Amino acid sequence: MRTKYVPIIAAIFLVIAMMVQFGLSYHRNEKGLLHRIDFKMELAQKDVLFKVYDMSGATAELVHFLPDNGKDSTALYTLLENVLWRFPDLFSCYICYEPYHFSPKEEIYSVCAIRGENGSISNSHFEEQRNYLVRDWYIGAMKSDDNGYWTQSYNDVHTDDLVFTHSQKAYDQNDSVIGVVAVDYTLAWAKQVLMETKPYEDAVCQLYSSNGTLIVQSGETDDWDDMIVSEKVMSPIDMRLVIAVPKHHLWDGMSRVSTVTLIVLLIGFFIAGLLIRRLLQDQRKFTRVETANEVMERELQIASTIQKGILREGERDKVQDNKWQDVELQAALVPMREVGGDLYDFYRRGDDLFFIIGDVSGKSITAAMFMSATVNLFRSAVLRLQSPKTIIEDMNAVLSDKNPSMMFVTAFIGRLHIPTGELLYCNAGHLPPLVSRANNESVQITPIPLEPNIPLGYDGKFRFVEQGMMLRKDDLLVLYTDGITEARNEKHEMLGIQRWMEIVKNNLTSLKAGRFEAIGEAGVQFTGKAEQTDDMTLMTVLQTTETQPLSLRTEPRMEQWPILKTAFHNYALCAQMDKRAIKKMEVALEEAVVNVIHYAQAEWIELKIESNDAISIQIADNGIPFDTTAQAPIDISNAVEQRRIGGLGIALIKHIADQVQYRRNNNRNELTIIKNL
Repeated sequence: MRTKYVPIIAAIFLVIAMMVQFGLSYHRNEKGLLHRIDFKMELAQKDVLFKVYDMSGATAELVHFLPDNGKDSTALYTLLENVLWRFPDLFSCYICYEPYHFSPKEEIYSVCAIRGENGSISNSHFEEQRNYLVRDWYIGAMKSDDNGYWTQSYNDVHTDDLVFTHSQKAYDQNDSVIGVVAVDYTLAWAKQVLMETKPYEDAVCQLYSSNGTLIVQSGETDDWDDMIVSEKVMSPIDMRLVIAVPKHHLWDGMSRVSTVTLIVLLIGFFIAGLLIRRLLQDQRKFTRVETANEVMERELQIASTIQKGILREGERDKVQDNKWQDVELQAALVPMREVGGDLYDFYRRGDDLFFIIGDVSGKSITAAMFMSATVNLFRSAVLRLQSPKTIIEDMNAVLSDKNPSMMFVTAFIGRLHIPTGELLYCNAGHLPPLVSRANNESVQITPIPLEPNIPLGYDGKFRFVEQGMMLRKDDLLVLYTDGITEARNEKHEMLGIQRWMEIVKNNLTSLKAGRFEAIGEAGVQFTGKAEQTDDMTLMTVLQTTETQPLSLRTEPRMEQWPILKTAFHNYALCAQMDKRAIKKMEVALEEAVVNVIHYAQAEWIELKIESNDAISIQIADNGIPFDTTAQAPIDISNAVEQRRIGGLGIALIKHIADQVQYRRNNNRNELTIIKNL
């Protein structure tokens, strides 16, 4: 009789074990779902921070370039139009000066650029210019620090939609406050940003300014006690983002998971204890894989959005429409998957065109964020720095700081001075670009001379080597990533640099026209049906105008010598002059310039440099006639006390240079120093 109770007792113990197991599973699933909801909310907050911080760069750009444009209203309108073109989501931007600053005859002066409904941009004075001194955005900017001031939404006379404003103090070249620059964003744009980043359809997103003012809200709720709320202060823009998710997402998920768990446990009870254990293990494994796949898919979507935004398609289209008449830049990127590690960017400042191409290690969302940081660091550096060497060292110092995962990026940064064709460049472990140029009615494709240096992100104190070369009319620079040269066919053969150079040579006409389809077809013919194994990026820079000698005029003061020295150094480096010869010629040039400054009594000094088989430097001034070459030579073998005073400088110049010539032409002293290359 006792044996018949054994199954019942075993069943009771098994039921108790099942209930304990059910309770533990319920608790684990509850924690897992809550963590999953928190993770989605954190991703949404990071997405909003990236978009708003990127757009707040518009005011920073206005503050940076405003001193360079002075009080030229035409230049100010052009600056505002360029900002609207660079930031297509802006509604308007304007510059408002302090009373009587712009003109002693006008108490208040402002300029404004507004985007119309059809995308056109119009310029005007601020329509309420007599009242802007009392506007919230003007007063707030004057009281805030250099991070600027965000307003709450308000009605604007130029649109039916509500707008909100980001404003910031503006300074002149003496760092004195001259007024306020401001940009307007429509409430519709802000709502769209929040709608795109909401983790759930019924979630509520609120964006507050630094002073606690609600700027915009997406979604509504009457019961905040029934919400899971996450709040984050988004530094450095000092805005606060609140995301609230209804708790039913947690309970719905718990209900589904608990029901499945209970059913599996009951079925396992009637089958066998061992089968129950196995089924539970399989279920837990399936849940982990499903969650990991969803997180990975979300990461890839965010990374893809980041990369598309970084490429700034609008600026690329501007170049492809040939709006630059003196130079052409084309670029294309084909990622291997949804996201990639390749990058490119460019920026034109006056006659200088800056550009970068690079390849980040890895293909995950981490690589996408590292790519975003690299491009944004480049954009920040070109606003402040002049040479590729200082730009790349500035970027490397930031990327190397606190980089525990040891991410790195290979990069090539160049600066083309378009009128003279001077191409200064600095490499960071990237592949050597190719240059195409005509030579005796034939075309040669060669890699440019390259110092490899190290990739960015390893050593923040590394000193990079800067190089240079000259681009003549119709010279084409071809930059690429290793996804092209390391492409493999079905036989696992690599394309390689030689085959790549042949493809470039055979498709020069298409490349110069900005059409990369022929390159793609040639790549398909080589790889066949083999799968793409890496991101592919291609960039071309075409010099379309005849180059001119370098010409620079300054005041005859010693403070201007570093400007003349830098101009000569860059030109000589691009002309392939030996670095030791450059140092010597800088000494000779300094002697000539010092003579003009101290003795010529000139109003200006002009430097003109050109090169062929030799570098010719002409130092001209409008001072009194003075032929330094006519002085009697000094016998440097005599003791110092036995030599006559003067003449040592010209003796040094003659010793360093290959030719020294002087002439008086049109009331100008013209001293020409020639050094063979």
